[in-house]
Amino acid sequence: MSCAVGMTDHRVRSNVACSQVPADRCELVTDFHRLEELSSQWERLWESDPRAEIFQTPEWSKAWWRAFGQDYSLCSLAVFAGHQMVGIVPLVRRDNFVQFLGLPEADYADIICEEHRATEVLALALKTLGESVTGWTECGFEHLPRHSRLVRHYRALPREIRARLHRVPAERQYTIILRNQREEVFKSLLGKNHTRRLQNKLRKAGQLRFRHLQTPDEIEAYLPDFFRHHVRRHAAIGRRSVCARPEFCQFIRAIIQELGPRGRVRFGVLELDGRALAWELAFQVNGKFMLYQHTFDLDASHYTPGEVILWNALEYARDNVSREFDFGSGDELYKDRFANYSRETYSLFVTPRGLRGWVRGSARGIQAFVQPGFSKMKEIAKSRRMTLRAFRAARMWMLGTWGCVRQARKNGSLLQCGLHLTKKVFGNSVWSRRSADVFALEPSRLGDGDPLLSTPSEGDQDVRVAQFGDLVDLSWQHPEILSLNELAQCRKRLQNGDHVYIVRENSDVVSVCWASGPAEAAAAPGTARIGIAASTPAIVIDELWSIRDRDLSASYRLLLSVLAREASRQKANILVYCSSEQPALRRELEHQGSRPTFRITRYRALGRLQRESVRPYPANSSYSAQAA
Repeated sequence: MSCAVGMTDHRVRSNVACSQVPADRCELVTDFHRLEELSSQWERLWESDPRAEIFQTPEWSKAWWRAFGQDYSLCSLAVFAGHQMVGIVPLVRRDNFVQFLGLPEADYADIICEEHRATEVLALALKTLGESVTGWTECGFEHLPRHSRLVRHYRALPREIRARLHRVPAERQYTIILRNQREEVFKSLLGKNHTRRLQNKLRKAGQLRFRHLQTPDEIEAYLPDFFRHHVRRHAAIGRRSVCARPEFCQFIRAIIQELGPRGRVRFGVLELDGRALAWELAFQVNGKFMLYQHTFDLDASHYTPGEVILWNALEYARDNVSREFDFGSGDELYKDRFANYSRETYSLFVTPRGLRGWVRGSARGIQAFVQPGFSKMKEIAKSRRMTLRAFRAARMWMLGTWGCVRQARKNGSLLQCGLHLTKKVFGNSVWSRRSADVFALEPSRLGDGDPLLSTPSEGDQDVRVAQFGDLVDLSWQHPEILSLNELAQCRKRLQNGDHVYIVRENSDVVSVCWASGPAEAAAAPGTARIGIAASTPAIVIDELWSIRDRDLSASYRLLLSVLAREASRQKANILVYCSSEQPALRRELEHQGSRPTFRITRYRALGRLQRESVRPYPANSSYSAQAA
């Protein structure tokens, strides 16, 4: 016992003695193995700060380097006082830009050092950066919270260094500061009637369970769904998810392996009758809960599982978090409803000496001057929902259009794409006229052995009913089929009872079909002319896309067979709208013994005014003449 006390006293005296020794050496670390050798001292410095973030841990840097390091070169700066490291500035370089190791995946960044040494560590590190690292045009210290050591101490640097520093305001981070009002804060948040009603709605639907997974292996089983639904949720609002990058998915797996065993990772799952509806990835250190990434199943959005899992995360924080609940980066609207504080973040840019550095520094000075105005405009737009919707609609349209152009360039069909987009814009905003011949199939009158009601063997083709999440995937992967700005209308159609069928061949989409119904036959124009009783329900196929320049007979045959069996089960008929641009569909309908009974023409003017006209085919005229 006395020996242990003696060792402790010796360590304390050693630390005190070291704290009195000035920092005298800065080592440029270009080999990650050397950085790993310094990890124990790095961890000691990190643990000395009661407000240190998870993003400055050696484990975070190790996981990040494993996922992204192949695109960067290491140029970290370790500052020593004698033989002991007293500060570290983990940096990497890509092309001519130097940045923090771990960005942009880290929500916060800072130097790691003893508090009273922040100025001398920063001064020595920046001096070494300028002298030992060549060819860089700018060093960006980004994602700096207002309380970071860099923001608090950079003004105390020598004048020669400070003249090359430029602070630029960045985004605001939304958080819940608990302070001494912890009980009152959580009582107010968890007592929101709206969220409680959503929780009760889910409980009535089945067995609801929220839990934090305990081991990396258990978390790994849920990660594929987490990544897939994260991509879908962001695509639905016109954003590219970070999980769409394989490197980021690798990084998340590495983070869980590095931090999971230390109890710093919280991976929560919300399940209804064993089906996962929502997921969250969070970190918990130093009395703080950091909600890093979260998502939910779009096909369960009527339950609003995103809000329910947030309610459960807050309930967990009430019992396990003492200082802060941070919502992480992003300016989503829901954060305003829960947060009680918005934290300013900054970027601090360092420019080298010389004319090029002066020019770049001048540009950063202008950016620092105008950035607050842009941020204010963004806040105003965010507070006005109509303006926000308009901006979102414009962004979705631009992303969808650019996706079509990109795909057309890949296929060598830019001219056709341009003509199609021009025609579409003109038709939606000025005037359009579309005609289609309507074919009728009556599966309800067919026998069980009829070929139409059988399941044709079409090799590697299959037909599936799609949900909204599948349409989001389709719009992101095949913008030439479905544009992002059409997703809102697709959601409405699905909510109104319409169905969408996707035909795939070897996992590639070859055809997409919208079917309305079963609806009353009287609701479809002209049904009285084809001899269908008004009380007979009908499945109406009024929109069908197919890939061009290939034989689609097998795809149409399979699709019609699936629809015919569904119509037969519901004792319904099928109405197929076929335009002149779908000759393969027309041939397959003829093969099934169907003929067009009337032609419907739809007019649209100024984007809103719509009119339909129906013209029956004369009974005494040949079909071929009418088709011509």
